[in-house]
Amino acid sequence: MALILKTRTDVEDLTTGCTFFGTGGGGSKQLGLNMLYPHVEKGQTIEIVDVNTVRNSDWVACPYYSGTIAPPTPEIEALRKRYPWDYFEKELSSGLAALEDFMGVKFKAVAPFELGGVNTPAPIDAAVKHGIPCVDGDYSGRAVPEICQNTVCVKGFSMAPMALIDWFGNKSIVQNVINYEMGERISKALSEVAWGRLGNVAFPVKGADFHDAIIKGTLTKSYNVGKMIRESRESGDDPADKIVENVGGWILFRGKVTGRTWENREGYMWGETEITGSGIKSSKKFKVWFKNENHMTWLDEKPWITSPDIIEIINAKSGEPITNTDIKKGDKVSVIGMKAEPIFRGAEGLKALGPRHFGFDVEYRPIEKIV
Repeated sequence: MALILKTRTDVEDLTTGCTFFGTGGGGSKQLGLNMLYPHVEKGQTIEIVDVNTVRNSDWVACPYYSGTIAPPTPEIEALRKRYPWDYFEKELSSGLAALEDFMGVKFKAVAPFELGGVNTPAPIDAAVKHGIPCVDGDYSGRAVPEICQNTVCVKGFSMAPMALIDWFGNKSIVQNVINYEMGERISKALSEVAWGRLGNVAFPVKGADFHDAIIKGTLTKSYNVGKMIRESRESGDDPADKIVENVGGWILFRGKVTGRTWENREGYMWGETEITGSGIKSSKKFKVWFKNENHMTWLDEKPWITSPDIIEIINAKSGEPITNTDIKKGDKVSVIGMKAEPIFRGAEGLKALGPRHFGFDVEYRPIEKIV
């Protein structure tokens, strides 16, 4: 069954839910809204189709943005504004056309790389502009910082050929990459060349491989979470309670943000957030380490919940998901934890998204065994 977006409220519910599963990253919700609002405001219906509409012989592409989520410094802002942004928000649709021309195929649909405030609306927007649908599913079930941390990589499918386009209109076709790390480095390097983000259209797969990799129904799941957050705000109910009750998971901690450090390095936003309060376990201090997204936590300095499980911080009162770009000292927050998709809990998935991948000498333990 298709997910139909007809109104601004529909768009807001989906984008809020995608920001929630962005786990602190995945881009700015407002930018995602700005991508989708124009379509519904001119009376266009956005259809998110069931993955089963894709046939085994169809081609599916994956459009996404890469780059840091750190706010630009005044110096970077001055550099990036020296040239016209003629391809701003056209990067991905242009990339779809460029990759079709290079491969000599027509894409039947697009699949989001991940869930996030920008990184799910962006492929939807690209699909609408290109005249094809977006599927109700993605390859990560959350947001992730690195290319290798998705199901198409865990399954070993090729990243290339890929089209890389920035908002100035610089275009590259990468015919081959020797591995995912080098593909990631090429993409990140070009995002830094452009002083910002880079549009990628990659992982072109035929339908049989698409069905092997796609995580089904994640956009509908996100839409439902966004709707719960809005309805909780309207009714005065506790949004964290409502999400956990209806979707699953645990409220790990509640409190006030009392510490905040970050740096922009290697095309990522790295840092830590400290929260003082109380939680599901007897403790007063909760710390989160992020690389774009939230990946490691400590309770009173002892390692606790880690990636690949989901760690999401929301505004305690409004339920609004807070990205690591926007969170600040004094925010009153609730922290929700949920189980990761099963594929990321296996040996290959943990190599890509477990705590050791991020350099921590910590063994992954499933969230349900810890809480």
